Amino acid sequence: MKTPVLSCILTFLLATGQSLAAESPAVRDYQAANKFSAAGGYSDALVLYRQVLSAGPSDIADGDVHNRIGDIYFRLGDYPHALASYRKALADPRLADRPQTQYWVGFCSFLVGRDAEAVTELLKVPTLYPDAKAWGSTSYYWAGRASERMGKKEQAAEYYRKAGGSGRTTQAKFAQKKAAAVKGK
Repeated sequence: MKTPVLSCILTFLLATGQSLAAESPAVRDYQAANKFSAAGGYSDALVLYRQVLSAGPSDIADGDVHNRIGDIYFRLGDYPHALASYRKALADPRLADRPQTQYWVGFCSFLVGRDAEAVTELLKVPTLYPDAKAWGSTSYYWAGRASERMGKKEQAAEYYRKAGGSGRTTQAKFAQKKAAAVKGK
C-alpha cells in the first residue's frame, strides 16, 4: 500500500523538479520582478527587469518587459521615463497588449504636456485597434482634454462626443456633458 503512494509522490517531485529546471533564469527573474512590483518594491523590480532584457532572447517578449518598466515609472510619477519605456514596448512585435500600451504612450504624452503628440498617439488606439472598445473611448476622452488645452474647442467637442458614444454609462454621460460644455465656451 505504501508503494503506490510513495511512487505517486516521487513522480510528482520528479515532474516538478524537471519543470523548475526547464525554467530559464530570465523567466525566474521576470516572475520575481513581477512579485516585487506588485508589492511596491519598484527598485528591486527594475533591476530584475533590466537583467531579463540584458540576458538576451528568451520566452518573454522584450516589449512585455519594457511595458512593465513603463508601469513602474508611471506609478513613480516619472512620466518621461514611462513614455520612453512604453515606446520601446511598442517597437516589439511580440508585445502582448498593444492597444493598452498605445494608450499609455498617448496618456503619458498628455501628462508631460505634449498635447499635439498626445492627440496623435491617443487616436491611434481606436484607429489601429477598433476592437479595444474601452481603450478607444478612453483615448477619445483624453484626446479631447489635450485638444481643449490647445484651445481647439471644436476638435475637443468631437472627441468628447466620440468618447461618449451611446451615453449609457456614467463615463459616457460625463463625456457628452463635457462635449456640450466645451461647445458652450
